[in-house]
Amino acid sequence: MARAGRSHAVSRLRALAAGVLPLLLLGCSSTLELHRAGLAQLAEWLPGRYDNLEQAGADRTAGRAEHESLALVIVPVYAPALGERVFYSQEMAADDARRVLGQRLLAFDADEQGIVQRVYALEDPRRWRDGQLNPDLFKSLMPGDVRAQAGCELAWRRDGARFTGANERARCRAVARASGASVTIESRAELGPGELAMSERSYAPDGSLVQGRADDPYYRFRKRPPD
Repeated sequence: MARAGRSHAVSRLRALAAGVLPLLLLGCSSTLELHRAGLAQLAEWLPGRYDNLEQAGADRTAGRAEHESLALVIVPVYAPALGERVFYSQEMAADDARRVLGQRLLAFDADEQGIVQRVYALEDPRRWRDGQLNPDLFKSLMPGDVRAQAGCELAWRRDGARFTGANERARCRAVARASGASVTIESRAELGPGELAMSERSYAPDGSLVQGRADDPYYRFRKRPPD
């Protein structure tokens, strides 16, 4: 009788598992599809020409410390080895597009956990300068052309009518160019259909702010019509 009881219990557990497993798989599938849909929306909003002239002007009017006037251009590129959706980002002075201040690749992937952005530095930035004018240039990209910023991934999520992204500051480590000291980097971002805000601040091991603004760290960009 005992053996028969155990056999019956095992059969019930197997039947229960057989019923639960498809539900779990369905749940994972629906979550993944939700995040992929979010990534598709993010990828639609992100590309474009931006500047923060309105923010800089508001700073001047209010008499507060002014955010530097910047222009930003982001274009999709073909680099499947880096991610599902990859973009080239070039930052310039708002009043002189020839003064390039930063270049990088942004790679996005979606999985069951959410949307993840990885940032890649370019080993030879001059080779890719003004890549927004010729995105096909990036089809020649090789693994040795980029350097991943390990530990600095941003996790993105939908927040109402926008997306927000943030990294884990403790995992994102670098060496400060000015002092050579070790720092941790905190990155934050917000994206809507016509605006992009980004913040990056560096901290010393004791938690003191090394680089970035304490009062208003975000550079708030507005998307501009295409040329």
